[in-house]
Amino acid sequence: MKADWIDLGPLSEFPAEEPVLRKDDAGRRFACVRRGDGVHALDDRCPHQGYPLSQGALRGGVLTCAWHNWKFDVATGACSFGGEAVRRYATRLDGGRVLLNRAVDTAAEVRRLVAGLREAVARDEPDRALREGLRLGALGLHRGAGTGLGGLHLAFEVLARDGAERAEHGFDHGLALLADLCAWVERGWVPAEEAFVAAAHAIGEASARLGPRGKGAGRARGSSPLARIVEFESDEPAKVSEALEAERRDEAEARMRELVEVRGTAGARRALLPFVAQHLHDYGHGAIFVSKALELAERFSSAADEVLAASTVQLAWATADTSLPPFAATRAALARVAELPLPAPPTPDAAAAAAGPTAAALGPAERAAFEAEVLAGEREAVEATVRWLGRGAAPLALLGAIGHAAAVRLARFDAAWEQRLDAEVGVLDVTHAVTFAEAAAALGRGALPREAAQLAVLAAGFVGKLRSADVAPPAAAPPAPTPPAPSGALVDAAAARDLGGALAIARQLDAAGRRRAFAELAPFAAFDAAVRPIFTAHAVKTLEALQRLEASDPRPDGAYLEALLSYVVPVRRELHVRRIAAVARKFMADGRPPEGLY
Repeated sequence: MKADWIDLGPLSEFPAEEPVLRKDDAGRRFACVRRGDGVHALDDRCPHQGYPLSQGALRGGVLTCAWHNWKFDVATGACSFGGEAVRRYATRLDGGRVLLNRAVDTAAEVRRLVAGLREAVARDEPDRALREGLRLGALGLHRGAGTGLGGLHLAFEVLARDGAERAEHGFDHGLALLADLCAWVERGWVPAEEAFVAAAHAIGEASARLGPRGKGAGRARGSSPLARIVEFESDEPAKVSEALEAERRDEAEARMRELVEVRGTAGARRALLPFVAQHLHDYGHGAIFVSKALELAERFSSAADEVLAASTVQLAWATADTSLPPFAATRAALARVAELPLPAPPTPDAAAAAAGPTAAALGPAERAAFEAEVLAGEREAVEATVRWLGRGAAPLALLGAIGHAAAVRLARFDAAWEQRLDAEVGVLDVTHAVTFAEAAAALGRGALPREAAQLAVLAAGFVGKLRSADVAPPAAAPPAPTPPAPSGALVDAAAARDLGGALAIARQLDAAGRRRAFAELAPFAAFDAAVRPIFTAHAVKTLEALQRLEASDPRPDGAYLEALLSYVVPVRRELHVRRIAAVARKFMADGRPPEGLY
């Protein structure tokens, strides 16, 4: 750091124990306080809203902003009441005159701002977190000049690492939301600042006041008795899976850290895929979160160890839904897949080719028949999937059709479920079928053929299992002619919560128009459709999954956009107090679970 000393005047012009304002030639303002034979200097702008600290009051070395009572230690700049710290400048006396060094120790400033950002997230104060993030960006050190995250790149990266470190039970909805919002910022769909606030709140609410998760995991090498519980082995991916199967969470997390250090995200993918492909975990969240974790890890390489360790922890806690009695048909289908004569390619590239569109695909009539079986129920769905796999159909082609069926199922959701007091069913349950199908397809592209086939069976069984969520379809009627909608009409209809109007507009759009519609609806989904972060996260990941499914569909239609509108446009009750009370009373009376989809 090159010094940049300026003269603030004689010491005699600085009254003792009283803040005074000094400016440099460029107009920068400094709040200066003389204590004893020295002078302390702080940025005159309060870090809260910029009001002048030089107009504040000093008591016992603490300078209080007159506007909102924030309090700062003049010797360190630390904030003891309010929020973030204020920048402090070095001073010295020379011949009775006060000199101030305007140069900023960049390394120290980064440490200060990162600490402030992390503290703000831990307290679920997204406004404060954004200010610290913007200050980080103003230092000009961001590594995201080519990513589209711009000056907030480093702040987003800190958010990913902090959220992963403190997620109590591993990777969660806040981190998944962060992955999608970063992609949306890079595409120009949403502003970076708004995206950061939404992600910071989602992560902060879920882990408010929590410290770094657990003792194990190999974090801070050498500082924990579990820090080196494993050494890297050549079969480390299999060791991760073994630890997950046995619920040895500390070991699984530590092994994942070793694997990421040696083999990067590719090694992590290879370790997690066999486990994820065995079962539907946590209502689909196992595969969904692994897919999002891999995206975050590839975007923020310095946080990859924390992000993928958090994903491993989530899997170690997850329920294997398809091991439970209601999924007997899916288990039987998975056993049949294990017996199919699928090839075992020697390389990942060969595996992707065998799982992908170069293998046998479905014609239009075949795909329509297959989707009808997927929508008919779990048994029909998984039996059809195994039958087509046995005929040589590509797992990714089947997953594409299953994703389309999931969109149809979401559009059919019967809102009456959300009014019932004897059930805990909501539309979020059905969105998981969409996001799981898309995650299975994303993971399947790097999977071995048998893993991709297992993912296809799981996705089909999941979509079929939710058949009872459907509303009875209305009688078909010929579409009434409507004039072309003006630009922005679809977003206006969504903001007005006019589902009928939004669907009518959507049905006029061609493929290019639907692609634009997903982008135009992104700000509504992220910032307006819901209030609670859990609902925002689902709105965002469902939109992202549906637009990816449409983009990868060789014959896309309006089902994906109609599914999105059917979900995000209606006002949803985000806290159903009467239902919570009714379910609790019923359980205490009869000891039985509430009504569900299966």
